[in-house]
Amino acid sequence: MPSSAAPTAPVRLSPNPDGRLDAPGTAPRRASTGRSDGRRWSLRPSDHVGPNWFTAVMGTGILATAVENFTGAVPWLHVVAVVALVVAWIVFTAVGTGFLAHALRDPARFRATLGDIAIAPFYGAAAMGVLSVGAATFAVAGRHLPAAAAATAWVLWALGTVLGVATALLHPVRVIAVHPAERRSPTPVWALPVVPPMVAATGGAVLSTTVPPGGASFTVLLVCGALFGLALYLGIIVFVLAYGHLMRGNSLPLQGSAAIWIPVGVAGQSTAAANQLLAHAGDVVSPPAHGALHAIVVAYSAVTLILGAAAVAIALRVTVSALRRGMTFSLGWWSFTFPVGTLSLGLFAFGTTLQASWLLWAAAAVCACLTGTVGMCLVRSARFWVTGRL
Repeated sequence: MPSSAAPTAPVRLSPNPDGRLDAPGTAPRRASTGRSDGRRWSLRPSDHVGPNWFTAVMGTGILATAVENFTGAVPWLHVVAVVALVVAWIVFTAVGTGFLAHALRDPARFRATLGDIAIAPFYGAAAMGVLSVGAATFAVAGRHLPAAAAATAWVLWALGTVLGVATALLHPVRVIAVHPAERRSPTPVWALPVVPPMVAATGGAVLSTTVPPGGASFTVLLVCGALFGLALYLGIIVFVLAYGHLMRGNSLPLQGSAAIWIPVGVAGQSTAAANQLLAHAGDVVSPPAHGALHAIVVAYSAVTLILGAAAVAIALRVTVSALRRGMTFSLGWWSFTFPVGTLSLGLFAFGTTLQASWLLWAAAAVCACLTGTVGMCLVRSARFWVTGRL
């Protein structure tokens, strides 16, 4: 049983390939984890859920939304979307309760994750997990339980937005002021805390249809526009720093190679957000202003998706190389899912704006890839949750 002794010294925690948070250099064990005071005991992995587990919530949530996009053309896909939503809520509940239990049982360890520059970015994943489940609930369940789905989505949107803005603003401050040495080694993981406001902008634009038209709707869209700007500004900085660091000859750890996909989410999610804002701005701005906004969004989406395609090509090259060098499954593979999901959402939203069927087909192909990846990650993660073996 865990001891109640206070920690004698701070311990820097790092995410192991299997998803546990242990001190660097600690050899992985079947179902063992470390306390913040250096003592150890055997427990199931599910007893020690860190913020990095929320990447699974992100992946399952965005799958439900992505699949629901195509139910207009293929109605039976709604059944698949409902199943995906149920799975997303199961994962959300399991991860959320496990994380809270971990934090309450070992508060010193929880505080260590907040102060650790390697772990703190994953609280952005927690924000995006909350936002993605809320958006999926509104998209999938809205046709059956509109009032309940909208209320749930608003609560989760508010919670995820507050947490996401906090992670987006605090992480750069922490890097600059508290951990200046980390500025020399930017990684794609830095995108995790800055993308949540963009996810919130996308979901908020959709939810603006549930408030009275006029001032209330305009206010929601204005807030979403501010969230979009904040995430875009910080995302561009992270995008340039992370890829620039890699282009200078630096490489990701073998088991951490999946993180190369994280900045791809900036391209996909910002495209989705821009087009959702455009789609719902027609009722609150004048026709000339909406026409100008349409031109800006189309130009922005085209450029962003081209850059996103280049980022995907880089990510594929790094991933294939890592697999050839022996990269094995870890919880980090969930990093493959959400960015791919955002590309499907972005392509679909842009295709809807332009009424371009080829973009919608591309979105469907990406969604199919997302379904397979999420399914594989679910099976392997569930095995680890139950048995402690990857």
